[in-house]
This record gives sequence, C-alpha cells and structure tokens, in this order.
Amino acid sequence: MNCDICHRIHHPSRLPFFCAVDARNELYERRVANARILMEAEELESRVTKLLLENDASAGNPVDDRSTRAYVESCISEEHKAKKRTEKIIATADKLRKEVDAAKKEIRERKANIARKKSDLATAAQGVSVRRNRELEEVKTAAKMSKYTWDREYDAMTQYRAALCMEVAKLYRLQRVRRGNPVRFEYKIGGIDIVDLHNLNSAQPELISASLAHITHLLWLTSHYLSIRLPAEFTLPHNDYPKPTIFSLASSYHHGDVAFPGTSLIPPDPRDRQFAHVPHPRPLFLEKPLSILSKEDPSAYNAFLEAVCLLAYDIVWLCRTQGVPMGDNSNSLEEFSCIGRNLYNLLINSSLQRNPQQIAEAPAQTNGNNPAELGRTAPRMGLYSHGTAHTFLGSAAGNELTRSFKMPTVIKMVDKLKARLVRENPVPEWELLEDDAWTPDDALDDGVLVGGAPNKGQLGVPGHRFGIESYMSVNTVKSGSSGDHNPRVPNGAVAGREREREKGTSGWTKIKPR
Repeated sequence: MNCDICHRIHHPSRLPFFCAVDARNELYERRVANARILMEAEELESRVTKLLLENDASAGNPVDDRSTRAYVESCISEEHKAKKRTEKIIATADKLRKEVDAAKKEIRERKANIARKKSDLATAAQGVSVRRNRELEEVKTAAKMSKYTWDREYDAMTQYRAALCMEVAKLYRLQRVRRGNPVRFEYKIGGIDIVDLHNLNSAQPELISASLAHITHLLWLTSHYLSIRLPAEFTLPHNDYPKPTIFSLASSYHHGDVAFPGTSLIPPDPRDRQFAHVPHPRPLFLEKPLSILSKEDPSAYNAFLEAVCLLAYDIVWLCRTQGVPMGDNSNSLEEFSCIGRNLYNLLINSSLQRNPQQIAEAPAQTNGNNPAELGRTAPRMGLYSHGTAHTFLGSAAGNELTRSFKMPTVIKMVDKLKARLVRENPVPEWELLEDDAWTPDDALDDGVLVGGAPNKGQLGVPGHRFGIESYMSVNTVKSGSSGDHNPRVPNGAVAGREREREKGTSGWTKIKPR
C-alpha cells in the first residue's frame, strides 16, 4: 500500500515508516491477528453457552434419576456442606465445654476463698474485745506519756524563760529601794531612777530619756525570751536611728522601714502594696522639760504622752498575760503609771514569790488534759507565749487570763494623764518683761542698789536678767510713816506718784489667768 504523502511502498525492514500511513501499515497485520482471536473467543463462548443450556434442561429431570451428572454433583456438594457444619458444631461444643469447666473451677476457688475468709473471721472474732481494749489502753498510755513528756519539757522551758528574764533584769540592775518613814519604794534601772508617769513634770528630760531607753531595751529582751509579740511595737536604736520609738496599736507590725522622727521619710516601694501607708512612730525620749514642751510644741507633747502610755500599756498587758497580779484590775491610771513597780513585779518579784520545787511539780498535779487548767492552777512567768503550740497565748485557753479585765484605750489613758499632769503642776502664763521694765521710773541717784546696776546697752555682758534685786529710795524713806515731807519735792508730785503706783505700774510681774 502506497503512502499518500511520500508515495512510497512500505517495506518493514528496508524502509521505515515516516508518516501516519506507514504506522497504519505497520499495525495492520496485528489488527488482523486480534480480530481472528476475537472471533475464536466468540465461537468458544457460544459453544459453552450451548452446553450450559443443555445442563439446565437436564436439571429439570426427576430426583430419582440418579444417572444424571447434576444429581451426583449436588450430592457431593451437600456432603461437603454437612461436613463443614458438623465440624463447626463440634468446635462450638468444645469451646462451650471448656468455658463450663473454667466457670466450675472459678466457682470452686471462690467457695474455697469464702470458706477460708469465714474461718479467719471466726478466728479473729474470738477475743476481739479484749484485744481492742488492750490496744486502746496502750494508745492512751502512749498519749499520756507523750503529753507528760511534752508538759515536762515545756515546764523546763518556762523555767528557762523566767530565769533568763530575771537574769537580764539583774544585769540591767533593776532593783527596788526602800526609803523614808513611812516606807515608800523607789525603783531603779541601770543606776538611775525609773520615772513614773505621774512624776513626769518634776523629772529632768535626760533622766526620762535614759530611763525609757533602758526600759525599752529590757522589755524587748523580755518579749524575745518569752516569744511574745507585744500589742504596741517599739523600735530600738540602730543605724541612723539614735533613740527608741513606739508605734500605735493600729500601726504596729503593719509597716515597712520607717525613718527616725524629724528626719526625711523613706519613700515606700511602689511595688510593695502591703506597706503603702507609712505610720509615724511616737518618741520615747525628751529633749526639753515637759512643761516647756507643752507650750512650745503641743503635737510633740501629745506624741510623747501617747508613747509613754503605750509603753505602760505593753508592760501591764505583759504582766496580765503572764499571770502577774496587778492589784484589783480596776484599770485605773495608777496601775499604768507605776512603770517601775510593774516591771519589777513582772521580772523579779513574780519569780521570787514561788518556790521552784512547787513550780516544777505544778504540771504533774493537774490532769494535763486542758492547758487552761494548767494556767489557772499555776499561773507563772513564761507559761503563755506566741512561739509555742503548748499553751498558745492566742488560743481560747490563753484568753482566759485576759477575759477578767478590759484594757482601756490608749486615748483615754493619754487624756487622763494629761489632765493629771496639768492639775498637779499648773504652769501659769508669765508675761515676759525686758530688763528695762524692772527699772523704776524715778532717778536712781538718790537710791541704793543691791546687786549692782543693770547693764544697759551692753550686749554679751552678764547682768541682772530679772532686773534690780533690791532698790531702796530715799524718797520712800522720807515719805514713810513719820509724815516728813521732802522739801525738794512738792506734795503734788508725791501724790501723783502714789496714784500711779496704785494703778499697778510699779514694775511687778503680771500674771495672766489661764
């Protein structure tokens, strides 16, 4: 077949094809072979179909016709199905038999376990009440021994606390001095007198400051040994803090670093939200006499009175929480004013009044079940504290010592103390006069000066600060009771001078009523 494009006769070996016609000529023989195979397959399919039709026609013959091939094949198929079904049934039966045997074995094991538990329970039930009572008694005995050991160790700790407080009081030379007839007691610390609150007007400021500094340090050591946090917090002298101060009840233990009064305040950390408010501490020292301070700086005067009242409040509170008697618990100002007596009774007298053997045997005589009974039976120094779980001061048992009295507020104490100080030592308001005002209006030529003449117009020269000590005038002598008249002074001048003296212009100091 010639190509329509190249017009050449196709030859498969000599001339390869260069176009579609050559390719078609190349595939022509293979197409013919494929068509032949398809025809043969169709012929075979028709033959198989014919044979199947003949088999279907033979299947409609009667069952008893055992000569047919279909009957034989169906019998063989049914036999195979029956064998498979039988094998499956046998396997299922074997499986069920194994499960039944396993269940029976488990039942037997459970019955044996239950029987064993019943026997164990019956054996344990014999004498269980006796064993329970014995074990309970052993536990109670062990608890009592632990409680007894705890009480004895805590009792030894209280003795150590009381001994430490007494020793530090002796080291500070806290003592009571008997004076006068009738007998009166004075209290000293560090060799100086302890100034009570009702004697603040008559005491020197240096003595008051030194006494309060010693008392503050001694009270801090006592609270440290007793593991007690006092209601009013005080600050001891330290770096850049030369003198002791005390905080109010509301501000105590709720602040950060506080500067010394009179110095620049420490700015609070803006990130510290707990201590946003910086309180003002009250000074426990004096730089001026109390009478002068009340006139020049009333705010400092009130702050100092509040400070000493807070210190007295701490001492009385500590005495009552440690079982030290405080009179009739009337909360009067006298109980708080006697700081030296209260401190002496707390640290020295309370330990001397009891026998150490009685203190050691006191916990053993009580039941030991309730700490409150221990406190009521043997109230002593160092029993209640904030640092131990045994007889904790903040518990209900610790509050038994403070329920019988109600502490007054610090403001009422300050008002009472201020009224008493003013009533006992009223300070009049004097009119300040210069030295010239003390000089009589008359000439001093005819008089006699006792103590020297005043220094007029001379700065820095010591003279008579309060004027002339004494002035005797010749005119006064001449115009005395003898009735003689000065010939050089007319009667009208003398009468005029007398009238001026009657009006109160003779140079005497004037007192303004309060």
